[in-house]
Amino acid sequence: IWDVKNKTITKSFPPPAQSSCVNILSYNAKNTSLAATMGNGDTVIYGLVSNIIVANVQLHCSKSISAMKFHHEKRSILGLATDEGHIILRDITTNKNKVFFEKVHADCLVD
Repeated sequence: IWDVKNKTITKSFPPPAQSSCVNILSYNAKNTSLAATMGNGDTVIYGLVSNIIVANVQLHCSKSISAMKFHHEKRSILGLATDEGHIILRDITTNKNKVFFEKVHADCLVD
C-alpha cells in the first residue's frame, strides 16, 4: 500500500501461489480486508491486520473478472462480475457463493 502524501510503502503483502498482475482492488466496509483480483481470474483476500492471505476466491465459471467490489455495509460479501455475463455474491468468510446469476448481462461490467 502506497502512502501518496509521504511517498512511501506503508504495507506490503506476500504474493499468491500463482502470481499474476493485479487488475482490481477493493477494501471491505471495516477496512479489515483487501481483495485483489488478478489477471488470471483469481481473487486473493488479504487480512489488513495480519498482512497474510486469508482466502483465495476461484470462480469455476470464469477466469475473466471484469468488476469486483466489497458490499458497502456487509464486510464479508464480495461482488464479482465476469465477461461471460455472470454476477456472483461471495461470502469470503465461508468462501461460498451467496447468489449466482448466470449470463444476466450481455456486455462486460466495469467498476
